Amino acid sequence: MKAYEIYPSEKSTFTDRISGVKITQLTSYFGHSFHTYFTNNGWWDNGRRLLFTSERNNARNLCSIEIESGEISRLTDFSHGDYVDRFCNDVNPARPEVYFIKDKGIYAIDFTTLEIRKLYQSPEGFLLRSGGLVSADGKYVYTLLMEDLSSRLYYNLSASYIGFADVCKARPDCRILRIEVETGKSEEIWQEKCWIGHINPSPTQPNFITFCHEGPWDMVDQRMWFMNIDDCKPVMLRPRKMEGEQIGHEYWYVDGLRVGYQAHKPGLGSYFGVIDYDGRNEFEAPCVPFPSPDHVHSNDFNLIVSDSGTSIKLYRYNGKDYDEARVLCMHDGSFFYGSHHPHPRFNADGKQILYNSNVSGYCNMYLVDVPEDVAALPKVVDVL
Repeated sequence: MKAYEIYPSEKSTFTDRISGVKITQLTSYFGHSFHTYFTNNGWWDNGRRLLFTSERNNARNLCSIEIESGEISRLTDFSHGDYVDRFCNDVNPARPEVYFIKDKGIYAIDFTTLEIRKLYQSPEGFLLRSGGLVSADGKYVYTLLMEDLSSRLYYNLSASYIGFADVCKARPDCRILRIEVETGKSEEIWQEKCWIGHINPSPTQPNFITFCHEGPWDMVDQRMWFMNIDDCKPVMLRPRKMEGEQIGHEYWYVDGLRVGYQAHKPGLGSYFGVIDYDGRNEFEAPCVPFPSPDHVHSNDFNLIVSDSGTSIKLYRYNGKDYDEARVLCMHDGSFFYGSHHPHPRFNADGKQILYNSNVSGYCNMYLVDVPEDVAALPKVVDVL
C-alpha cells in the first residue's frame, strides 16, 4: 500500500476508572481523528487495518491505521480549503477502494495506487448525502440527492442538529441513486418529497437496502423502510404501533437479513428490536431507558453496545430481555458535533468495540476488548 505520508504509532493504553478494563487509544494528534458512522465498516485487510478521517495539519484527509503496530498512513493529499464533506469508510468488498464526497461529487480512491477517479457529479440545486455506501457484491455505491434548502433555511445538522426539525418540515425533494463503480453510470431508484436519510445496503444481499424518513423521531411518519432493488418498491419496516412511539438508529446485523433498531414506547420504556428484511419475525425486548442522544450497535441480538450518557455500555440478552446495563468503559465525551459522537461498533468477530471520544479536547479513536464475562462488569445503576 502506498501513502502520501507515514506517521509513527500514537497508541497508548490505560485502565478505565470505572470498569478496570484496558483501553487502547489509537490516535492522539492535536487535531480531530474519528471513525465513520457506526453503520459503516472501515475495517479492511482482513481486519488488520482501519480507515478513519483525520484533520491533522489543518486539513481533512483519509488515513489508515495498522492496528497491531499503530502505524498510520495518509491516503489522500488534500490541503486546507479542500473541504471534503465526508469519507464514508465503507470499504468495497470486491476491489481495494473506498468512496468520498467532495465539491458535490462522489469519488473513488484506490488503496494500492492512491488514484482518485470521479464517479458522479450532482446536478444544480441538489446536495449529496450518504454517499459511497457499497452493495454487498461491490458493483454499486448508493447515494442520496437532496434538494438544497440553504437559500430558505439555516441549518447545521453536524452542530448539535441545528435546524433538524425545520428540514424535516420542509419535505425536500430527495432521490436515491445507485451508481455503477466500474463505469460511473447512475440510476435513480426512488424519489419523494420527504427528507430521506441513512441509506444502508445489506452486507450480504446485493439488492437489499434500507433507508429512513429523517427528522426528529416523534415527527416522522414512518422511520424505517426496506427496498429490494429488483422492483424498487419501498416497504414499511416496523410501522409505528402507538401514538408517540419513536423508532430509529436502524442497522443491519452481520447476516444481512435482519435489521436491529431502538424503540421508545410512551409509558412502557425503551426496547431493543430486530426484524427480518421482509417484516417477519419481529422481536423486541425491554432495556433500560436511554438518555438522549444515543447510538446502539450489535452483530446480532445477543450483545448490544450503546454510548448514551458518558459511558460505553453493554446489554446482554438473557433469553427473555436484557440484563441491567453494564459499564464497559467511560467515553466522557460530548455529543455536540456529529462526527465526534462516540458511535461505538463491534468489529467483525464481536471481540472488540471501536469508539470515538473528544474527552482530550480533540476527538480520537479508542479500542476496547469485550470481556468474556460481561456480567462481571459494574452495573450502571451502581456506579453512575
